[in-house]
Amino acid sequence: MLALIGISFNLAFSTTMSQPDWALALLLASLLAHRNNWLWVLPCALIHDLILYWSFGTMALVLAIIPLAMIYLDHHLGAGLPQRIVLMLAAIAVLPALGWDIQASLLTLCLCVPVWHLLTRQYAQQAA
Repeated sequence: MLALIGISFNLAFSTTMSQPDWALALLLASLLAHRNNWLWVLPCALIHDLILYWSFGTMALVLAIIPLAMIYLDHHLGAGLPQRIVLMLAAIAVLPALGWDIQASLLTLCLCVPVWHLLTRQYAQQAA
C-alpha cells in the first residue's frame, strides 16, 4: 500500500522537485530486511515498472536477482551487513541509467536505509 502511495508521489511531483523513487525505496528496504518478502515484492515491482517506466521488468529484474544473491552470499560468506549494503547500492545504481538524476538516487538511498533499519529491527523482535 505504501509503495502505491510512493508511486503516486512520483507521478504527482515529478516535474516540480527532485524526489526519491518512493516505491523502489520501500520495496528494496523490505526485500533487504527479509528475503522471504520476495513473494509480494516482485509483483509490486512489476506494477512499479509498468506505472513509472511503461515497461515490464526494468527494476523488477534487479529486485528478482537480490534474493538469489542474498541466498548465495549468506551461504558462502554468512549473513552480514556489508553484503546487504552492496546489494542495496547495486539496485540504486541502476536508477541513473533509467533517467533519474544523482540527487534523486541519493534521496532514494537516504529513504531506503532508515526503512530497512526499521523493518530489520521489527523482524528481529518478532523472531525473538
